[in-house]
Amino acid sequence: MFVPRALRLKGHKEPSKPKPATVQQPDDATTQSQVSGQAQTPAGVPQKTAVEDQRIPSNKSDIKPGAKGSRFTTAPVTPEFLAQLVAGVELIFTDYAHQQPEHAKWLQQRYRTIDGEQKYVHFTAILEHGTIMTLKPQPTQLLLRQALQEVTTQFLEMSSNGFYVRRKPSTYPLSWVPENSFSVTDDHGLGFWDQRTIYVEPHIRHLCKTPAKVAHWLKEHGALKPKWLPIQAVHTLYNSCAFVVLSGNVLHKDVWFKWRETGKPEDWKIMTKVEHTKRTEEYLELLKKNNAKIKRPRYPSLDTETAKTLDENAVRVSGPAEEHPPTKKRRLKLKNYPVE
Repeated sequence: MFVPRALRLKGHKEPSKPKPATVQQPDDATTQSQVSGQAQTPAGVPQKTAVEDQRIPSNKSDIKPGAKGSRFTTAPVTPEFLAQLVAGVELIFTDYAHQQPEHAKWLQQRYRTIDGEQKYVHFTAILEHGTIMTLKPQPTQLLLRQALQEVTTQFLEMSSNGFYVRRKPSTYPLSWVPENSFSVTDDHGLGFWDQRTIYVEPHIRHLCKTPAKVAHWLKEHGALKPKWLPIQAVHTLYNSCAFVVLSGNVLHKDVWFKWRETGKPEDWKIMTKVEHTKRTEEYLELLKKNNAKIKRPRYPSLDTETAKTLDENAVRVSGPAEEHPPTKKRRLKLKNYPVE
């Protein structure tokens, strides 16, 4: 059977040809009717057999090609996905988010009052947030409602009509977070949140492009100290690494070393932001020295002062490069110079 190309491109396969039926000797009346029918059919017009008539659908809309390919596959909705969704929503309402200027403005523009209760945010705005949009499958209002109903969270509550969510007033603000936390520094000039930030490289290469997954994995598999929770923010550096802002200070060496001895999460590379900054500066300094050694001098057999004098004399004698017209060979290559 002929199948249009448009249907073949959509994945509709041509049915296999039927096996030829056993040849039966038709009676004289049937043979005569077939011969007369063929005589009435103009030459060059294909004839339909009884088998083809049965295979061709009466209505083209009945043909429903199956969707195939990676574009049509969706990840299953699992309890882990619902927990990741809640972890992402918690990141939107942290104390860090309430004081970070850009995000605080985002919240203020979307706050609504529901049944006399303030600071609710509609599900639509939550789903449009960058932290939530990176999750797969694409979250919906139904999935968000299901997640808030099934996953235990001590920081979020849903409105009575089931379309809004907010931070529980009893949990905000946390007692140890100052009002101007982004302006507070210690004796060494280190910022309040920098004292609570760690650098992570997860075991999965592309995990950090989804902040909600990073927060959920650290909470579930990181064996974090209770005073380090909740996770305040996840700043993606690349798909493979990120800065994670915790609630507690990570610069206390005894507590930090005890936690790192646990090896949790497994196969993660973790260090404090202070240590990461120090190593980065050392690496850049080492790279600068190596590049200086690799750079070859213009006059390797002369000392530095003599080579510098020769360079200055060459510039003085030759003058600026633009004062000398290009050679004939050069003019052939440059369109802005006429060829004589």
